[in-house]
Amino acid sequence: MLLVCSLWINHLDHPIVKPSYPSPEPSPGISACHREAQELLAIADTLTVVNTKLAASLATWREAMMTVLHESQESLSTERTLEGLALELRHRWIELAQSVVNRDLKSPPDDYLPLLPISGGAYYIYERVKGAVPLEQRLNTGAPAAGDWQSSHVLFTNGMAAIAAVLTCLRQWREKLLPEAGRAHRLDACIGYFESFKLLRLMNSTELPCTNYRDSEEVLALLASGATDMLFLELIAYDWVQSVIDPAKILAALESRPSDRPWVLVVDSTLLGAAFDMMALLAAMGDRSPVMAVEVRSGLKLDQVGLEFANVGLVKVFGCTHADSEQSTIASEFVQALASARKVLGTGLSIQQSAVLDAPWVFHPQLTAAHTQRIFDHNRRLARAMSGIPGMFAQVHHPALGEQSQLAWAESPIVVMTFHPGEDTEENHKLLLAVIAHEVRQRGLVFHRGCSFGFRHHRCEIVVPESGYIHQGGGPRGFLKVAMGVREGPSLEGVIQLLQALAQFADFDALRTAYPDLSSKRALAALPDLQSLRTTR
Repeated sequence: MLLVCSLWINHLDHPIVKPSYPSPEPSPGISACHREAQELLAIADTLTVVNTKLAASLATWREAMMTVLHESQESLSTERTLEGLALELRHRWIELAQSVVNRDLKSPPDDYLPLLPISGGAYYIYERVKGAVPLEQRLNTGAPAAGDWQSSHVLFTNGMAAIAAVLTCLRQWREKLLPEAGRAHRLDACIGYFESFKLLRLMNSTELPCTNYRDSEEVLALLASGATDMLFLELIAYDWVQSVIDPAKILAALESRPSDRPWVLVVDSTLLGAAFDMMALLAAMGDRSPVMAVEVRSGLKLDQVGLEFANVGLVKVFGCTHADSEQSTIASEFVQALASARKVLGTGLSIQQSAVLDAPWVFHPQLTAAHTQRIFDHNRRLARAMSGIPGMFAQVHHPALGEQSQLAWAESPIVVMTFHPGEDTEENHKLLLAVIAHEVRQRGLVFHRGCSFGFRHHRCEIVVPESGYIHQGGGPRGFLKVAMGVREGPSLEGVIQLLQALAQFADFDALRTAYPDLSSKRALAALPDLQSLRTTR
């Protein structure tokens, strides 16, 4: 039976609901810089365990890191050194990994076996049809069956390729997944990421109409009525408001849904990474659960210890083992269909990607969990620090500030700040970024201008969406997006203090008055300067 929503949502021991807790405090007895040095050494040590020869090539890097650990103080200068050494670790591993495979042809001869740096043999006829067996096996080993559900992974060249393959196979498999619908099937979505929305429109067809709704209430009403056959959700919407979908409302919709209407669930968990627990959500649905569930996300952001080694898209397919014999095999057959589509569409991992992703720290359960949690902690802390400051920003958006903050998935690796309608102009956007660049340079912070999230360092950008976000009086809306990284210490404190100080300006005129001689063009050129952070090879 479906769990009772009111009891379920208030049960704090349930994995979808989290207890309230204070912002994390620095661990006593060790500085943040020294702790990061230890973490980077621990990341490198995972290579020593599996391949001592490759690990030996990091000897000079390790010596530099040991110098930081034993001689450096807690300072912004030490943070800049750590940033450079982290990037150097990334560079050296990519160079090492690709040196193993760069001699391999895209169509190797039959008597030649290509080798990956760690996993060994990687036989393929030609690269486009090459699978990703070692990495998929690593992920499957870390995701054992739970209750009546088991899961399998399929990897793609990037997150968008993964979503495209899922939508393509759902359209092809609609009759097998959901037989005897009595009408045309339909896929309804509530997603905010602009490229996913564009892809949905591209995939829309008479065979499988695909419609996106910005209001989760509207799409859940369609689920409840039985009109929706396939539901595609971002549980934390990448919509600049970071809307949170309430699981109690999903369960209520399923309670009302006709019992003879099977359905399929797809969740994009890119903003949550491996922290999202699909099994808990499926268990809560009881006998109203979908015939198959699919989780899809980019594996670049939160699964690679903040260093973006290589693009990868992850699809995780969930099948119910207690169902009738035909339904119990549908998930495994869908996995095979995805792998086949990957070959035809040419969206598998290249041999270079496979080599780089063969690193033992990629998708490492403990390293990934610790990295993701700290990212969430730091962004939650920034959101709470910025919330309620009257002045330049109209509103601060983060799941921790909303009505669903008690949910385990009410986390985000970004914080979004909106501008007052009369001040949301390109000129003011440039001014704000110039002031940030100026202050970053003056204060010596490790804080970069750039997109995306999940890094070791902190970064920001101003985003003006192409469509869908318009002020009432006309004109596009802009947003300041800040992505706090995993790094603790002086820059974490400094970035929060800087943004709090900027938020307290009454308006952009006051900001302009405070920085009368600031040249936007000159100031912006200084943010970031990653080249100066790289260590000399």
